[in-house]
Amino acid sequence: MNTLRWCLALSGWAALAAVALLPEGNIPRAVVTTAFLLVCPGLAAARWARSAPVRMTDRTAVGERALLALVLSLSLAALAVEPMFLGGTFTTVRAMLALAAVTSLLALLPGPGGGRHRSTPATPPEDTPEPAAERPEQPDAG
Repeated sequence: MNTLRWCLALSGWAALAAVALLPEGNIPRAVVTTAFLLVCPGLAAARWARSAPVRMTDRTAVGERALLALVLSLSLAALAVEPMFLGGTFTTVRAMLALAAVTSLLALLPGPGGGRHRSTPATPPEDTPEPAAERPEQPDAG
């Protein structure tokens, strides 16, 4: 498991600690929570998108991945907060707790393909005869 996945998994808990321990209006609290809310849940969810690996030299692919992470982050935040608002149970700590749990789950679970190495299918040995293809009999024209 690489370092980025661990950082993503821990980022939500760091933001939750900032929300719970730092006073409201504190600049470090605002910076940490804003950075987490805009980037981390979407970056963890973007791992599940079926796309080619991104090379840091390809600016278009990096921009697409960054935009995907931003949109997914905002979508996950809305999905986490709306039920709390509608149920009358919204607090900042609860919302951050839900997003931290989702982000950790998405970051730590194996990605699509289960982390297995793809291998080529085995070819049959050459001494094994291939089954004869069955051809339907065609009626005689006549």
